[in-house]
Amino acid sequence: MKINFFKKSIIYSLVVISVAPVYSQAVSIQGGLNQPLLLQGSNIAATYYGEKFVFEYSHGSNLNFGANGGLGLSKDEKEQDLSVFAPYSTGIGLGYLITKNLDIRLEIKENLYRVKSNDSLDELAAYQFSGIRSDLPLTGNGLENWLPPTRSTDPIELTLQKAVFAELSGAKYVAPNSTLRYRTRSVGLGLYYRYFPLGGDEGLMLEPSIRYWPNVWDDAPEKVAFENKFGVLGVHKAHDVGLFANVSVGYYKKL
Repeated sequence: MKINFFKKSIIYSLVVISVAPVYSQAVSIQGGLNQPLLLQGSNIAATYYGEKFVFEYSHGSNLNFGANGGLGLSKDEKEQDLSVFAPYSTGIGLGYLITKNLDIRLEIKENLYRVKSNDSLDELAAYQFSGIRSDLPLTGNGLENWLPPTRSTDPIELTLQKAVFAELSGAKYVAPNSTLRYRTRSVGLGLYYRYFPLGGDEGLMLEPSIRYWPNVWDDAPEKVAFENKFGVLGVHKAHDVGLFANVSVGYYKKL
């Protein structure tokens, strides 16, 4: 019977905890600030602290990478005017305590993305009638390689021509108003530090962190083409979170 990614992660975590010399020291529950403040989403995490090892489960939801001027978008995604939304980002972390309040973790995450162009078919038709949407088979980002239209074409017919050109170039064309869905999995590292603003060594906790989560797998088509308002086809690569920092607020309790 096939075991899915989440079951494998849980089984691996239970095996590691059962064989490692881990003695219960503390637990915490916390939420990241980046997710609600910058991405209009949410995040909740629970962490178990042993004598030397740390185990964490984290789940983020409804993350809008285009919020606040596209702070979570890559340069290409901004130029292609794409909307990138993650209904969930979930996974586990297994870490080693360097000091009591500092640890480094190996983190395994899975993300579901929904990606679409911000330009609808009606908007592309309006851009076409105003002479902005080119009818030529152009590729690039933004205005890159743009040339003015050479003839008058029905907007739907031109969309079909763009789709055929993309497919002949080996790319999946995502039509206006349509959404591309795919998953990614990342394996990376995170460095976490715990600070207690009210003093002591438990209670209210601030946890700044820096993390690097590169993609190691995705089920997106190898090449995906989105058309922008200029009629230029931009090739989208699976969204990669990469390097980022965050601050979590939570409660830490010694056992």
